[in-house]
Amino acid sequence: MDNRKRQDAGPSGLEIYSLEDLLSEPQETPDAASSRADASKSSGTGDSADSDHVADSAHDIQDAEHTTLDEDIIGAVRKARTSGISRDEFTVTTDTSPVPVIVGTSLVEEEDKAGRTGRDDSPVSGAGARRSPAGSDVGEPDADGLYADNPDAGEPGGRRQRPRVNLHVLLALVIVAVAAAAGIRFYVWSRGDNSLLPTTSQKEKYLVEVNDNMVLLPEEKLKGHEDDGVTTILALGNAPFSDDTGKSGLAGQIASLGNATVINAAFPGSEVTCQNASYKTDSQEDMDDIFNLFYVSYAISLQDYSSLENVAKFHADEPQYAAAIENLKNTDMNKVDVIAIMYDASDYQNRRPVYNEGNQDELVTYVGSLRSSFKLLQEKYPWVRIVFMSPTYMLHKEENGTSEDGRTTDLGNGTLIQYWQFAYDTCGDCSVSFLDNYYGSVNDSNYRKYLKDSIHLNKKGFTKIADHFVYKVLQNKYDEYDAGSLMVSGS
Repeated sequence: MDNRKRQDAGPSGLEIYSLEDLLSEPQETPDAASSRADASKSSGTGDSADSDHVADSAHDIQDAEHTTLDEDIIGAVRKARTSGISRDEFTVTTDTSPVPVIVGTSLVEEEDKAGRTGRDDSPVSGAGARRSPAGSDVGEPDADGLYADNPDAGEPGGRRQRPRVNLHVLLALVIVAVAAAAGIRFYVWSRGDNSLLPTTSQKEKYLVEVNDNMVLLPEEKLKGHEDDGVTTILALGNAPFSDDTGKSGLAGQIASLGNATVINAAFPGSEVTCQNASYKTDSQEDMDDIFNLFYVSYAISLQDYSSLENVAKFHADEPQYAAAIENLKNTDMNKVDVIAIMYDASDYQNRRPVYNEGNQDELVTYVGSLRSSFKLLQEKYPWVRIVFMSPTYMLHKEENGTSEDGRTTDLGNGTLIQYWQFAYDTCGDCSVSFLDNYYGSVNDSNYRKYLKDSIHLNKKGFTKIADHFVYKVLQNKYDEYDAGSLMVSGS
C-alpha cells in the first residue's frame, strides 16, 4: 500500500490517495523489491529458493494487511458515493488500529469518472485522505488541491450537496410558461390584431372555415306543390338587398348568375329584431317596427299588406318601401321556391338583445324574432325553402367617428360573432339553411375590397355574396365554399 502514497502531506499526518490507487491491485514497493534482490544474491543458488520463500511470505503478510485496509476504505468511499455525502469521516477498524478516513466530494466524483473512463491521468484534487497507521506526517495538502471544488470545505460543519432537480418546481415553471403563452395569445386575439392572419391573394384559398349549413326540404314537405320549372326567389331583408335594386345589386346578380327570378321585397333601415314586444304607434320609430322581419313575415302569412302600406306613406322620399310592398302583393307564393333573408349587422349596431333564456320566442330579441318569423313562414308555406344569409364582417362606427372591430367589440349585448353564433344555432334548430357570409364571403381579411364604408357592400361585395349563394343554394354544391375566390362568376 505504501507504494501508492502521494508524495504530499495532509494535515495530522494524513496520506493522500487517488481513486485509481484505491481501486488498483497492490503493487510491490521499491524497497521490498530491493530486499528481495539482495537476499537472493547473498544466499547463493543453493539457498535461493528458501530466501525467496521467506521474502514472499513477509510480503504476502504485508499485502494482506493492506488489502484488508484497502477494502475497508473502498467500502467507505462507495458508501459516501451511494448515500450522497459531500464530506464526512468514517472510522475504519482493522486488526491494528482504527483509521479515520476523510472522504471528499472530489473523491466521489473521481470514482464516477474512473468508472466511466477507466483511468485518471492527473493527481486527485480534493481526493479522500486517510491517516497513516504509523501516524507519520506526509506533508500538508494543497489548498487548491484537496478541496478545490468544495467551497464549503474547511468551514465548521460545511457540506456541499450535489445539485438536484426539484420536480415540483420544474412542473410549476412549465405550468406558468404555458399559462403565460396562452394569456399572450388571448390578448392578441381579443385586440383583433390582424397581423397574425395570413396575407393571401384573392386567388389563394383563405385559411378560414366556412360554416355553411344547407338544409334540403324532405319529400313530404313538397307534396301538393307543383314545380313550374322556374326557380323563384323571394328576397327579404334590408340594405344588402335594398341599397341597389338594379342588375348590379345583390338580387340582380343572384338572378343573373343563378338563372333565377328574384323578387326584391327588402325594406331600407329595417332589422331582424322588433322594437317593441307589441306593435305601437306612439312614434315614427315605433311604427317602423312594421317593416322588421317578424311583421313582414306575418303580413306574408296573411297575404295582407295594408299595415305596411299605411306606414310606407311616411317614407315617400324612399321609393323602395312602396316598391317592396308592391312586389309582395304581386307575388304568387305557390310559385316561390326559396325565401332568401339577409340583414346587415344593424341589430348589433343598434344594441338589440340577442336572447332571452326564459322566452326563446320573445320578439324584442334577435333569436326570438328569427324563431317566430321562421315558424310563421314554414307553417304557411311548407314547400318553400328558407335560407338565412348571415351578416358580413363590419366595423362599428362610434359617434366620435372612430371605428371598432365588430368581431371583438361588445356594445352591450355581445360582439358581432355572438349574433352570428346565435343565428347559426337558431337556423339549425328550425331546419333553416344558413349561408355563412361572415367567414365565407366578407371577413376581416378582405372587407376592404368588398365594403364601401366598412359596413355596406359595394358592387364587388354584391358579386361575392351572389356567387356564394348560387354555388351553395342553387347549385347545391356540397364542398366547402372558397372565401378567397369566385366559384361561379369566375371574375
